[in-house]
Amino acid sequence: MKSIYNIFKAVAIAAAFVALAVSCQPAEDNVAKAVLGDVSSMNFDARSPKPQTVTVYSDGEWHTTAPEWITVTPSAGNGVTEVTVTASENADAGGLLEPRKDTLIFSGNTLASRLLVFVSQEGDTYRNAVKVSLEEMTGLANGKAFIIDEATVAAATTAGYVVTDGKVNVYAKTSAKAATGDKVSIKGVKASENGLPVISPADEFSVSASGSFDYPDPVDLNAKIASYSADKYEYVSVSGLVAGGNLLVTVDETDYSIKQIDCPSELGISTLNGNKVELTGYICGLLGANMFGILTTSVKDNGPAVMPRPEKLLYAKWRFTTSLYPAYASFFGGTAGVVDLTAGSGGMYVPSNVEGNGKLEYWQVDKTGTTPSSGNPKRIVGGTGHPYVTGAWPGDYWLFSATDNYEYPAGTSLHIKYLTRISGTGQKYWMLEYFDGKDWQPADEYPVNTTTETGETVQYNFINPTSNVAVECNWKLAAACREPMFRMRCVANWQSNGSGALANPNGGTVRIADNDDGLEDAGPVFEVTDAPETGGGIPAGTVVFEDDFEWLAPYATAAKAPDDVTNNSVGSSPNIFTTTALAGILEELQTKGYGFIWGGKSGLEWSTETPTDGNGRTLYLQSNYFKFGKSDYSSGIILPALSGLTSSANVELTFDWCWCMTGASKPDTMTLTVQIDGGGEDADTHTTASADITSAQPTADDLTKLEWQHASVKVNGAGSATRLTIRPTNYDPYVSNTRGQNRWYLDNVKVTVVK
Repeated sequence: MKSIYNIFKAVAIAAAFVALAVSCQPAEDNVAKAVLGDVSSMNFDARSPKPQTVTVYSDGEWHTTAPEWITVTPSAGNGVTEVTVTASENADAGGLLEPRKDTLIFSGNTLASRLLVFVSQEGDTYRNAVKVSLEEMTGLANGKAFIIDEATVAAATTAGYVVTDGKVNVYAKTSAKAATGDKVSIKGVKASENGLPVISPADEFSVSASGSFDYPDPVDLNAKIASYSADKYEYVSVSGLVAGGNLLVTVDETDYSIKQIDCPSELGISTLNGNKVELTGYICGLLGANMFGILTTSVKDNGPAVMPRPEKLLYAKWRFTTSLYPAYASFFGGTAGVVDLTAGSGGMYVPSNVEGNGKLEYWQVDKTGTTPSSGNPKRIVGGTGHPYVTGAWPGDYWLFSATDNYEYPAGTSLHIKYLTRISGTGQKYWMLEYFDGKDWQPADEYPVNTTTETGETVQYNFINPTSNVAVECNWKLAAACREPMFRMRCVANWQSNGSGALANPNGGTVRIADNDDGLEDAGPVFEVTDAPETGGGIPAGTVVFEDDFEWLAPYATAAKAPDDVTNNSVGSSPNIFTTTALAGILEELQTKGYGFIWGGKSGLEWSTETPTDGNGRTLYLQSNYFKFGKSDYSSGIILPALSGLTSSANVELTFDWCWCMTGASKPDTMTLTVQIDGGGEDADTHTTASADITSAQPTADDLTKLEWQHASVKVNGAGSATRLTIRPTNYDPYVSNTRGQNRWYLDNVKVTVVK
């Protein structure tokens, strides 16, 4: 039984066709010039599919073109006709066949006079699925089903996993449970997102074995971002400033954004606005101009972008003694030691155990494939309290680092001193190096030499002896640095006792020592001895907040949000409070620290309380930007607190905006005001409100047009609690214009420190 709506629709369409037939159709030509229907798609079960109907409305004769598995009764007609559509079973003796899709066409006499009905039928997606490797899957056509016998889980997201076969990495969308390192088999369908292959859906994602996963050395995205193509899921590291919930990377005065995609909450950076952060993960495509997606595997929060100069400069000290070692031995492998062939630090280090926040780590190359002597290579803290390793190999290094989160400027002086020694079968040749804020440099006090003793040319600047010797070095930073570092790197496997080169890692030891004689305190010391004064101010050009609202893209797509300003045409904008597809926006805005301000002509003054009636909640979505206000009601936005300002600073707020117009090109002639709360004043008005921000759009009816206006407001004395509100100057829209409409658009908000 058809709904009343469809009955009215049928009557209306039929009447329209009668009129069309009378006025336009020659008597000698009875072929339809227009064909419509009440159904646009049909889906059938694979077995015993039930017939379905479509009512066809036409102004003349029509006929059908159908796929071979579809039967249409009647197959031709005229006027208003109820048509039965039947599908054959999608199965054979072997079971269900692949799902099928096609188009049923009801045709008149032109391409325009056609009714298209999309028909589909359930089936076994994997009936004819090809068995491929993960690498081969990337070359399949979109929509092709496949089976992968084995891949390894490299990373987890909220929507699935990054999987790898050692050659390529791919994102698989699934709700199945797995862990990093697991071996999995996959039945899935090839798709694409952001120009990269995706397994979506991964209908079967089965763990066959558990395991571990060693990440490769990440690509430094900061070094290549200006020309980065994002044409594969590449494992990268990238550092920048968190602004608007994204990572902002600035290279040669160009800003790039890194957006976390399907990120687990524990790895999210939306609450770290104003902090310097390093992300590692898999790039998952280009999301927009200068914006990359990342599937995050780790986050390193380096604290606020600008820290006040510490009262005491960086200082870290260790003591390695028999009485103290129980407090730190477990950090490095314990007194029994940890045997490990894999590359990296193994997550083990010795914390500075007397003073400061420092780490002593040992990083090794991958020794898989060598045949070390039993129980090697090993990290251990011995009975003397000394951390030492066995099985050192060229490329391994001891690493000292320390941080107090202050960004020490170029010209900062540093000093390190420690004791070291090796056993007779330990490695003889090493390189002492410091990090100057940009690159690793040989220690100045130790000239670089060359030896061919090992049978190959080797550069070194330190020969490690078999009795304790003090290493001491002074250097200066060439660039600003938050984590000064010094390392002692093995460069050859030639044994100290002159017995020749080692074929495999052995039990020879190399240690960081302490004289432990109860007299001289000779534990390692790593310190800043002098740092240039920066005045405690924040460097001009520091971005403390930014949001280009590109994170709204998935919502805009889901809700089919318009782009009024680009199209110079006012469409129907979805309200974030009432549109189902936009249900997550308000929560994301609140998480990022945004607030809102509301007003209206009915005695309503500006208020931060969200109106209880729907009329006052006037926040709408455009294609990656916002629209505010409607007839009789105004609204504005409160930016997150400027938490990146750890001391008072002058800042400049910039943003793009324009007023709205009616469909008849009648403008909402309004102005904006920036309101300053929590500290600071407008640089021009010397009050907590800016001067009126005006638009250069034409004000005459029928001449106005939508075009972005760039606004700038300078605020003196802003601080970490400062909040900036962008709103219409008047809460009563009738004060601005007789139409009673303060409707406006906002995009590209940025707050930058200025002199």
